[in-house]
Amino acid sequence: MASTKAKRTWLVIGILVVVGGLWVTALAISAFSEGFSGGYAAGGGEFEEVLLEEGDSTNKIAMVNVIGEIFSDPEGGAMGASDHNIINQLEQAEEDPDVVGIILNVDSPGGGVLASDAIYNKVTEIAEDLPVVALMGETAASGGYYISAGATEIIAHRFTWTGSIGVIATIPNFTEAAGKLGIGMTVVKSGALKDLGSPFRDMTEEERALFQALIDEAYNGFVEIVAEGRDLPEAQVRELADGRIYSGLQAEELDLVDRLGDRETAFDRAKRLADDEDASLVVYQPIPGLFDTLPFLGFTSPAEEIKEELGISRKPGASYLWIP
Repeated sequence: MASTKAKRTWLVIGILVVVGGLWVTALAISAFSEGFSGGYAAGGGEFEEVLLEEGDSTNKIAMVNVIGEIFSDPEGGAMGASDHNIINQLEQAEEDPDVVGIILNVDSPGGGVLASDAIYNKVTEIAEDLPVVALMGETAASGGYYISAGATEIIAHRFTWTGSIGVIATIPNFTEAAGKLGIGMTVVKSGALKDLGSPFRDMTEEERALFQALIDEAYNGFVEIVAEGRDLPEAQVRELADGRIYSGLQAEELDLVDRLGDRETAFDRAKRLADDEDASLVVYQPIPGLFDTLPFLGFTSPAEEIKEELGISRKPGASYLWIP
């Protein structure tokens, strides 16, 4: 009997050791993958070329997808519509001598100011040498419109939701909830404005004015981008840029887009602008990294989950983002 009990005890200990070891290994691999700037977790920012439509010439039109919220990722460790990923694809197309045009396929509500501006700058730089056709999907609002404004032409579906030209910053206020829960915050600061934007007290008029000045500065930059990209008077752009969204049909009537159409329309326009009706259409897709399929690398902390549920940005700052 004692022998059987001892065996069970050692079996339980063995299971705990194995589970603990697997957990430590998972954490170590996660840290290892992040330690190399996301190179293993996100395929090192490399993209493979996939043929969508074959042409009769050796030239290609490259399609770059901007799907989802635009965000800044200087380390290149995340997938999706990060400035790092989009710019990498644009550079891959730019450096390929067989690429004669680019389709910027945008389906995004926008995102970070810096990320949107970085992508826009790359688009305008390339558009000086290669035709860039921005193709709008379901949504190409705020930052999604911002990056499109640098293209040679903009094509939208008649039911696309676009526009939302403006800037927003969301600053939570937990004072009422904290009071009900009996939660207080003691702050020791070096200056009166050091805790600017604190969610544990009401914002003062001075603080609101400071935030508004920052928003206005980013907004003025957005207006200038649209006025230059669409060759419109700045006063006209300001009338349109009150944050509202427009349908693709409305945007065409307001000269915010050039024409209505779909992927075939964009492909035909890119070929015509590139003066090669026989070019093929290719798209870039990320090459999976070593750890992309491991489920524990997608772990989200409880704090991040709570912030997501409350609609709080992952980090403070202004955004070229449409938030319904």
